[in-house]
Amino acid sequence: MSSTTPGQSSSLMSMIANRKPLSPSPSTTLEINNDVKIMTSDDNISHLTTAPLAREFSSGFNYQTLAETSPLNQTKNSAKPLVRSHSSTNAELSYHLQQLKNLSKRKTTFSGDNQNNEDCIHLTSSNLKIICTEDGKESLIHSTIELKTTETSIELPVSWKPAIQQVTIQRESWDHKIEFLLAVIGYAVDLGNVWRFPTTVYSNGGGAFFIPYFILLIFGGLPLFYMELALGQYHRSGVFTIWKYICPLAKGIGWATVLINFMTAMFYNTIISWAVYYLVMSFNGLRTELPWKGCHHAWNTECCVAADVKEYQYLSKLANVTKGVFNTTRTINRPGSLFTTTTTTTTLAPIVRNCSRLVYSTEEYFYRRLQEVDKADGFNNLGKVKWELALSLFVVFIFVYFALWKGIKSSGKAVWITAIAPYAVLLILLVRGITLSGSSIGIKYYLKPNMELLKNFSIWNAAATQIFFSLGPGFGVLIALSSYNKFHNNCYRDALITSTINCATSILSGFVVFSTLGHMAEVSKKTIEQVIEDKGSELVFIVYPHTIALMNWSTLWAVLFFFMVITLGIDSTFGGLESIITGLCDEFPNLLGRHRSLFVLGVLVISYLGALPTCTYGGDYIVTLMNEIAVAPALLLVVFIECIAVSWFYGVNRFSFDIKAMIGTRPSLFWRVVWYVVSPLFLLTIFCAAMNNFLFGQILIKKVDLSDLPLNVRIWSNLMVFLPMLCIPGYAIYKLIVTPGKTFDERLQRAAKPEEPLLELLNSRSANGQQPPQEIVEAL
Repeated sequence: MSSTTPGQSSSLMSMIANRKPLSPSPSTTLEINNDVKIMTSDDNISHLTTAPLAREFSSGFNYQTLAETSPLNQTKNSAKPLVRSHSSTNAELSYHLQQLKNLSKRKTTFSGDNQNNEDCIHLTSSNLKIICTEDGKESLIHSTIELKTTETSIELPVSWKPAIQQVTIQRESWDHKIEFLLAVIGYAVDLGNVWRFPTTVYSNGGGAFFIPYFILLIFGGLPLFYMELALGQYHRSGVFTIWKYICPLAKGIGWATVLINFMTAMFYNTIISWAVYYLVMSFNGLRTELPWKGCHHAWNTECCVAADVKEYQYLSKLANVTKGVFNTTRTINRPGSLFTTTTTTTTLAPIVRNCSRLVYSTEEYFYRRLQEVDKADGFNNLGKVKWELALSLFVVFIFVYFALWKGIKSSGKAVWITAIAPYAVLLILLVRGITLSGSSIGIKYYLKPNMELLKNFSIWNAAATQIFFSLGPGFGVLIALSSYNKFHNNCYRDALITSTINCATSILSGFVVFSTLGHMAEVSKKTIEQVIEDKGSELVFIVYPHTIALMNWSTLWAVLFFFMVITLGIDSTFGGLESIITGLCDEFPNLLGRHRSLFVLGVLVISYLGALPTCTYGGDYIVTLMNEIAVAPALLLVVFIECIAVSWFYGVNRFSFDIKAMIGTRPSLFWRVVWYVVSPLFLLTIFCAAMNNFLFGQILIKKVDLSDLPLNVRIWSNLMVFLPMLCIPGYAIYKLIVTPGKTFDERLQRAAKPEEPLLELLNSRSANGQQPPQEIVEAL
């Protein structure tokens, strides 16, 4: 930016300070066209100079650079550019007021005194307020515009009444930068890391899973993660309104995202409620022992084996491992033995048992005490709702409500605990896990890849699902959270930091799980693959509790661990529901935005009622079904269309310029190529393969093929998969129908073109006929 001399600066400031305001005239209107020229229909014309900073001021939207400049003191005889008029709706005016209030430090430039000198005007949100009367009919904007030159500065207080009928609530921002970072880390680092990642690795050949995992991270997860952070921060909008300014034709992504988040909330919060139940029952260990440690409870079977190394080894010797039958009449002399029928310290108990396999007490506790699956008949009869699980789920939603009802001001404080506490517990469990005998067996399985497995598409599909489920692109959460950022926040750095921490946490939790699996394999004389028969979502509630039961002070560690699981899950619940709430409040500011607390309550009530079937005796079947098929295909389509809309329709170069306006540097060639070519092709391939597998492949739900499940389950499964997908073409068709145009091509071009903001904040057709001072016109 060129400098000015003191004389020029003084002359310029004097000119602005002494300029007379426009004569009040109801017929005079102030217009802003797509070239960022500010003009009126009378003889007073003002221009902005050509400057990228002018783009930055315009609430985060791109405009074409001016081809000509005009001094502020242009005479009547000067040539006038054409005026393009627009009529703004109340919603658009409200939106721009909202954007203006959140300007952290936007700059525009102008020229004065018939010279090409450029001076900056800074408009700060701290000096901008919107006030309205109780009847809502009259609004008043108060602002302070500060003119800064190289030598001096001047403040010009201004007030006028624009023609608006509503006032929107100022968009919040994070109190501290660290709160946003913790919120994103807390969202990205969740149960997907300590629950889903180890389970997915275990089900897909151990170390072989890392190859597709890191490939998809580099070319799919991380680029989309970075893209969503930048989009939300630049446009400061939720998952609905943001597409209006990128590609209106793709607004169906917002509705698809809402449905995906609702379905996720219906089963994801149930898993958190399991942890709540375990946490409460852990305190039982203060009186006796952890309830999943022994086999002397009413829910245990004759095949139960306590989480005790010596006992398992002893009983394993009695089993006929060839036929898999445990049948003997020998006796055990041990205090509190698993087969005792009394609580005396020493008991001789006869053993006459027929078991196909020995079952750990931790596994029986999960299935026969927590779930009580023996009282259900699969999908045919799910049984009654368990009041303990329903109550635990209710506690989860109560906590979520009070963390969300006031927006990021409350959830931003909660993440200080929920995002940090889990790491201490994980490290403690890791130390205990690697010190167990046989832990090296599990770690070797965890790290050694089997290259033959890479030929199977299922491992690639599992890796893609894990990446997007864990990092979170496609859920709209990253857009919602980053929309509360300061404009110049370094979102690129945040993306790298968060994704690195996310992957490191997944790998760390993998070491914890597989070190324990190795120990269990050594004790039971089984292979790693045979230790846990059902490698489903419940793995974390069998392996981790087993490790804890073998530790000294096991009650303390159990409380800490399940508190960690709850905090990890709650973080993601914050994000998923915040995406729904932010998106719909932005889309319907009057109906929902003004009544956020009630709207949050309504969303949580619907989510809770939808999740109640997962609290039945057969609820684990529903959780497994939704986890396996409800998210993956639709999520892959969402991120693919999102990538196409931003990179191809909005333009990767335009998007790169937006990022440069925020952080000062343009994304490298690598990111632009990945966004434009690599990620779309990669995502399309994975999506097509996933749909082929869903339609024609074999999908096992609790060892039962999906095609063999009851008709109502298959119908529900298809609705979960296809309903979010149909939102995208459905809205596109609607948009094409309502878009004016004589031909299809004309409608398509108009429907896909980003809607430029009209910036009619200075619309002089106010209720009282007042005109905004000329200084404001020239400043903007």
